[in-house]
Amino acid sequence: MTGFKDLEQTTLPRILVHLSKKGEATRTDLKRSIDASQQAIYNALPLLKENNLIKETTDERFPFAVKISLTEKGKKVAEYLIKIEEMLKN
Repeated sequence: MTGFKDLEQTTLPRILVHLSKKGEATRTDLKRSIDASQQAIYNALPLLKENNLIKETTDERFPFAVKISLTEKGKKVAEYLIKIEEMLKN
């Protein structure tokens, strides 16, 4: 990630904030909850993972859903994004 340039993709901060509030989600959960296209979400996830903001774990039992959650670094970034969001609302 090259600073703010990647955050210009509005889906990235939305995913981080959503995961901060919900704890974890599947790709389907994100698609249902975030105002973004499936393609935008699927494009954002590798960027977030590459920059150690999210981690993925696969259930060990059927249906083997992949759960996405924040890393410690991701939690810190999400905290700042939530603060910025609150400031913009006031």
